[in-house]
Amino acid sequence: MIQKACKLLLVVGVVGCSKHVKPSSYYSNDFKNGGVERHDGLGFEIPVKYDIDVVYFNETPKSSFEEIETIKMSGEVPLENNQTQNGKMLYRGNHQDKKQEILRLMVEKAMELGATALVDVKYSVYSTQTANGFTFTGKAVRYVLK
Repeated sequence: MIQKACKLLLVVGVVGCSKHVKPSSYYSNDFKNGGVERHDGLGFEIPVKYDIDVVYFNETPKSSFEEIETIKMSGEVPLENNQTQNGKMLYRGNHQDKKQEILRLMVEKAMELGATALVDVKYSVYSTQTANGFTFTGKAVRYVLK
């Protein structure tokens, strides 16, 4: 009886926990607090509904499309004093607000080109001893009927 209850509890626990994990989840070290942080998709949320669709690199657009142009935004900024402690980097990359601002600019650029969607959106970050750098890429596309 106890074994059946334990098996049931194990199954419920696994099923209950797994429904919140997305296939695009990834984890990074949390050096400041110890342990790890979980991230989904690009590592930040898209809180607003844009006039065109925004599709992450790991998602499928809702329709066939033709590519208009690849949009790329990148930059590099010097490290700030609060990013390092005892010679170790505490965090890198851009704050979520900055990422959302860059994505908004990419959406505006795509709309200027006549796009109905921005697909294959990717964000990457790199760090050196003195700077943080980032690259945002996406493809401005127009949905087509087939």
